[in-house]
Parts: sequence; C-alpha cells; structure tokens
Amino acid sequence: MPELESTPEFGRTFFVSCFPTMNLFDDEPQALTVGELALHIRRIIEVDPILSDIAVEGEISNFKAHGSGHLYLTLKDEEASLRVVMWKSSAGRLNFRPSNGDRVIATGRVEFYGARGELSFICDSLRFAGHGAAMEALERIRAELAAEGLFDTSRKRALPFMPRVIGLITSPTGAVAHDVLSILRRRFPLARIVFIPAKVQGMDAAADLVRALSWAAALEELDVIIIGRGGGSAEDLWAFNDEDLARAAASFPRPLISAVGHETDYTILDFVADLRAPTPSAAAELVAPDIRDLAATIESLRGRAARAVEDDVTGWRERLDFLRARRVLTHPRDRLVLQRERVGELHRRIGLGARNRVKIERRLLASRHAELSALDPRRVLDRGYALVEKTDGKLLRAASETARGDELKIILRDGAIAARVE
Repeated sequence: MPELESTPEFGRTFFVSCFPTMNLFDDEPQALTVGELALHIRRIIEVDPILSDIAVEGEISNFKAHGSGHLYLTLKDEEASLRVVMWKSSAGRLNFRPSNGDRVIATGRVEFYGARGELSFICDSLRFAGHGAAMEALERIRAELAAEGLFDTSRKRALPFMPRVIGLITSPTGAVAHDVLSILRRRFPLARIVFIPAKVQGMDAAADLVRALSWAAALEELDVIIIGRGGGSAEDLWAFNDEDLARAAASFPRPLISAVGHETDYTILDFVADLRAPTPSAAAELVAPDIRDLAATIESLRGRAARAVEDDVTGWRERLDFLRARRVLTHPRDRLVLQRERVGELHRRIGLGARNRVKIERRLLASRHAELSALDPRRVLDRGYALVEKTDGKLLRAASETARGDELKIILRDGAIAARVE
C-alpha cells in the first residue's frame, strides 16, 4: 500500500510514496518502472494544496485557439516557461481574446500526464496583469483612431429630441436589457423600441457586436441606438475596446450612445460614440424625454397661448369701443359737412389767388412790353428821323460806307424812298 509521509522542509506540502521503502544502505537501489515514477509524480502534485489551486503570472506565447474550443498557450517569464491548457468550458467564460505578448494572471491547477511525460497547467480563468502588451495594444489603437479624427467632437451628432424608433444592442439575458426597456417605456411610451441581442463578453463578443451594428445600420427607421452592458472587470469590458467595433460605430449612420459599465469605466467605444452615458440606465434617460415633462410643457404653452389670445381679444375690444365712441363714426354726416365746407373754402381761396396772380402777371407783362417798345429803333421815325439801308439790308451808319452810284433805301415813318449816291 502507498505510504503517506511528510517532510518539514516542504511546510504543508504532502506527497505519497508509491513504491516500497528502500534501504538507503543497499549498494544497488531498487529500480522503478517509468509508470511507477510517473504515478508517484502525479500523486505528489495531486495532494499538494498549492498546486491544486494556484495563480501564476506571466507572458503569453505560442497561443493557439483550437477548433474544438480549447485554448493552448505557453506562459513564460525570464526564468522559465509553462505549458497551459484552457478547456472549452473555461474558455467560454473568457471575456477577451488572448494574444501573444499579453501579460496575464492564470488561475488553475497543475497536472502531470504520465503517458506523455508532460507537466501542464490547467487554466480555469485568465485576466490581465497590469499594463502588459494588451494594454500597450489598446493604447496603440486609441492613438491611431484619435489621429484619424474618430474622437473629434466636431463629428459628434446631437440626439433627436423625440425619437420615434430607438435601437438597443445588448445581451438578452442581462439586467441591462430589462432596465433600459423599463425606463424607455416609462419615460417615453410613444417611441418604438427595436431590440437587437448580441454577446457583450467573451472572445466572440466583439464580432457579434459588429454584426448587430451592421444589422441596425440597415434599419432606416432607427433614429438613435444604444449599445452597452453592465459593469465588470477590464476583461469583462474588453470587447468594447475592439478596433473593428470602434470603426463600425464611427461609420454608423445615426446617433449612437455608448453605455458600457459603470460611470468610472471607459472603453474605446465611449470615445467614438456620439454620446457616452455613465450607465445603461442613464443612456435610457438621455435618449428619451420624460412624457410627464412634455405634458407639463404642453400644458404651460397651452395656458400661455390662451392668455395671449385673451389679451389680444381684450385689446381689440377696447380699441373697438374707443372707435365706436368717436363722433366721426357715430355722426358720419357731420364729418362730410365739415369736409364739404373745407373744400368750398379751399375752392374760393384758389379762385381768388388765381385771379390775383393773373392781374399781377398782366401788369408785369405790360411793363415788359413798354420797356421793349421803348427800345424799338423804329420808334425814332415818329420823331422825324429816317433810316438808310443798303440794298443788302445792312443799316447805313456813316457816309463813308457809301460809294458813288450805290443804291440806297430811305425808310421814313410812313414809307420808304429809293435813292442813289451821286
């Protein structure tokens, strides 16, 4: 029978001896079969409580995802390397896709396979350890997308004030879907909600979210969409740091709200989205107006409109009363008589003014006529003078202007006499 022994130098470590106690003083030690030695090693590992539940930190290399769903990788540091296997049942709970260079903490147990003589670490869970290669890759993706302008506030679109159709992408089994749908129906039951289920964690989550966004982009009736999940560790939210998902969100044709995790959780999707909500419930409140507030606003506007109409009616009624009391409306004939009298007076004044103007102009015309008559050269003929013209009609001014034999014309008051110069 195997004998259970303990060694103080191993502390709480126990091992089982699978072969008879040897005589240490024999010249020839008893030989073991390979199977006996392998069994001994396996039992030592199985009974060691440290090796049955342990966390190991290291860097991933030689990563391979098998078609069966199992994951195979090597965990290494500067001093050693360890073969790691993650069965499909555990890999299905993984919230991110491991990559070579990621620095992780693997939790599981050590097993020894005697048939192959291999020691393996059976990993039950895997999480990031600080800022390893994964975090460096995340920063690289973030810097690349920022340089392309995908984070610029200038490309952010405003949310519609009263969306008619609201899209929601999240897990159908989580509490987020129930909470968001409840808030939307309570706040704004007029909107139609299109629920698009998708994985929100695991190695296939990013691809499934991209598929859901692509399907939602084809729905032209969508006015806005919410994409998100509840809180969790960095590994749980890792799908929302995917570069393909960020680009799909940036090219989405309608406003997109990122609602991932809690208020302190940030992912790349938050920077690309048109609006980042601190929680999924907050996203529901941001996208949908409260119908009670809208009803109160409408009632307030209705009251203001009614008061405005009432004030206008009162003002016009007062103006009508004022006009009704005026004499021009109560006794319109008096107004016509007065205007007729004014017209008659104006007609009389215009006639008088016209006659006076004619008299003045006549006196002025006679004065101008007298002045012109006085300047008429023919008026001197009445006083016994005569005018002498040459045959060309030119008035003769001096005797030197004539020559012997010139024909002249002497003009007198009552006629003209022909003459010749001798």
